[in-house]
Amino acid sequence: MKETTMHYEERVRDKVAMLYAADIQSVAHRIDHIERVLANAQNIATHFPDADTELLTLSVLLHDVTAPFDRKKEHVELSLITAQKILREIGYPSGRMERVLAIIAEHSTERLREGGLSSVEARILFDADKIDGIGSIGIARAFALFGQQGFAPPYAISWYRKKIAISLNHMQTDPGRKIAMERLPYVEDFLQRFEAENAAFLKIRKYDEI
Repeated sequence: MKETTMHYEERVRDKVAMLYAADIQSVAHRIDHIERVLANAQNIATHFPDADTELLTLSVLLHDVTAPFDRKKEHVELSLITAQKILREIGYPSGRMERVLAIIAEHSTERLREGGLSSVEARILFDADKIDGIGSIGIARAFALFGQQGFAPPYAISWYRKKIAISLNHMQTDPGRKIAMERLPYVEDFLQRFEAENAAFLKIRKYDEI
């Protein structure tokens, strides 16, 4: 099983490398994000021995495989289409492919549903993904995404605050929630400092324009 898992993982990695590097791809959802989410998922999975590591790994590698910077609300649907195509190309068993797609389908806060997520692997991916949005790297990713869309950094703040609040309210695992809460104080301190400095700048500029 281990050799088979590595075989599928390597084949998926070969196919997604260029897709994550494409100019249209969100800079916040490229291969560095995937590697961090995978590390987070592997960390959380140590607390869940029943988790299927192959399904989890393939789901992480494919969960944002098509995430255009100007179509963020559609990225789950687009990634599902690409993921299915890739899994078929590598000959992944159809029953397990459906499980991977189900995990990917539930990873975004934009597709939250009542009743919780359908599998332990989906819960792990959800938390692993959200953790990468909280902390210094998470802040940088938010600014990078808004910059790619042509917006100045201040425009990212209110959106980022909402995303963090939603993520924290829906964390799926105790280990994931613990990591997120450990990162939260830094985020709050940074955002408060940013908002204070920006407010001071706007006050000075308004005075200069009088």
